[in-house]
Amino acid sequence: MKIGYFGEESSHTYACAQENFPDARLIGFSSMAAAAEAVEKGEIDGAVVPIENSVGGSVGDCLDALKKYDVYITAQYLRPIVHSLIGVDGAVRSDVKKIYSHPQAIAQCDGYIKKNFPDALVIAVSSTSEALKIIKNRDEAALARKPEKGQTVLEKDVQDAKDNTTRFVLLQKQPRFQGKNVSVLFETQHRPGALLKALSVLADFNLNMTKLESRPSRDGIFEYWFYVEFTCDGGKDTLMRVMQKLSECAGFIKFAGCY
Repeated sequence: MKIGYFGEESSHTYACAQENFPDARLIGFSSMAAAAEAVEKGEIDGAVVPIENSVGGSVGDCLDALKKYDVYITAQYLRPIVHSLIGVDGAVRSDVKKIYSHPQAIAQCDGYIKKNFPDALVIAVSSTSEALKIIKNRDEAALARKPEKGQTVLEKDVQDAKDNTTRFVLLQKQPRFQGKNVSVLFETQHRPGALLKALSVLADFNLNMTKLESRPSRDGIFEYWFYVEFTCDGGKDTLMRVMQKLSECAGFIKFAGCY
């Protein structure tokens, strides 16, 4: 089995993939879009990507990949996240003037940065793995899981919330109907009550909505689509009836997974 993951071996996503697929061949991707595309093309059997953090919120790149590519969520994994401040060998914390990391990691360590490095230049990059590759000088540091060769941990456990947790999902080419968690993407017409009408479908079926997120559609100025999660333990038949009713209220709709 070939399982993709976002980042490199120093990333939290790699650690999640390794834990859940210890016998698989793990393949790193520089973006979630690239990992999802590889799943769609059948180049890999699945991809592990982060979808939400308990502090930083939703991972927009993951939601966008779900919409763009013909992939589905088939499983989810919760993993505690511990960030370290990492510098080059020989550096000390007082040297740091620039801090690099993924926007999610920066958000998860925002309080720590403001308290300890109020004057530092904080730079968002594509991944925590990329941040580790960038740092070359004593005044540069990265927020990441663990150091690479030639690097050292300047301070460990720097995330603001000690119970900081990320929810990872497995993307695959074919959906499964195992579990009660459901993800759906949809757009509504721009008229009063359109979103309420769509969400009322969930209430009509007595389903509990657990998440609602809007994302820019990129098809027009200030146009949006919605990502919704809800629980449904009535099985595939009930879920298909829900999707049919939702489709009557939506312009675009995609079933994104049951897990």
